[in-house]
Amino acid sequence: MRNNYSLSPVLVDFTYVHESDWTAKIKDFDWYYRVTQASINDSRGKVIEVATLRINHKHELRMIINTLYRSGIGVIYIKEINPGYPKYVKIALEGDVSNSTRYIAQQYDLIETYAYYENGIEHWGFIGFNNNTRSFISRIGDHGKVVSVKFRRLNIEDLLNINTLRLDVLLNSGEYRILKYAFERGFFSIPKELSMDELAKELNLSKSTVDRYLRSSIYKILRVIMRSEWSQ
Repeated sequence: MRNNYSLSPVLVDFTYVHESDWTAKIKDFDWYYRVTQASINDSRGKVIEVATLRINHKHELRMIINTLYRSGIGVIYIKEINPGYPKYVKIALEGDVSNSTRYIAQQYDLIETYAYYENGIEHWGFIGFNNNTRSFISRIGDHGKVVSVKFRRLNIEDLLNINTLRLDVLLNSGEYRILKYAFERGFFSIPKELSMDELAKELNLSKSTVDRYLRSSIYKILRVIMRSEWSQ
């Protein structure tokens, strides 16, 4: 029987206890960490992410920093956003690709839609364009425990067949240009007609930049689709 997940893009949402990473080691107090930017430096074997961290008490930030250092995570910078508590902190971290969910997803050509961590649990969303989503979920089981997972099959029309005016309003010019070019060049085709490396080369941009634009544009489109469904 042919696997339906190979016919169209798949949105996969899952919660995950990343047992080999720092996130699973902080469970004794309430905290929240949402990734706002991320990139992968293949030449250095490093993953960099920028996030907003929320903590409720002063000592919790020191506990988190100590856990990061003990886990081999580099702290690039920390900046407090607001006075008082709960405290919001902008933080940038650098870790090794060998223990990165994001890096593994890249190997399966998945596009990240969101990532946030709270109280020892990671929450992720990715879009894949073939049945690699299930292989990816199986793979990350080597580094931790997948608590729950949901797959949703999408029609490519859901992502791209919104009239041009609406896309122009929804996306900025860079997001629209790169998404349109990727679609026209067959990046979303099944089977895929060119790789992320080839797409980045044709656009004369880094792979991380192209990935960031695609993730941002698809996230915005999905947000509109989901809100429309919920309102029905």
